[in-house]
Amino acid sequence: MHQARITAHKGILVVELVPDQANGDGTSTDKLRNLATVIHDTGRHLGVSEEALALLKMVKRGLDRIGDFAWFSSDDGKDHFAWLGGPKRLVNPTSVAAARDYAILAHRVIPNHVPDGARMAIETNF
Repeated sequence: MHQARITAHKGILVVELVPDQANGDGTSTDKLRNLATVIHDTGRHLGVSEEALALLKMVKRGLDRIGDFAWFSSDDGKDHFAWLGGPKRLVNPTSVAAARDYAILAHRVIPNHVPDGARMAIETNF
């Protein structure tokens, strides 16, 4: 099972898939080539910093069932978060559109520890 974390630096979201540290399950993130990435049971497997949460609230909903982000509940009562792209993505929240049903749902609050590589990429490219 994978976990994901969302942090922020200089107004840019850092969305990243990380292996579950408790059991090491899942495919190596170096081998993933996905159109989109989905995290199931976000109450357990998605960490979001307070800084990132403020930016996620800025993301506008689009008209389609799919968007750069989707955060939705399933019939089993669990919440799921999806993003277009592979295991790591930097996102300007004002330049993307979420799925039309996008809402802030269950997650864990984590510290805003932005990886050095993401920090450098943001400072260079945004």
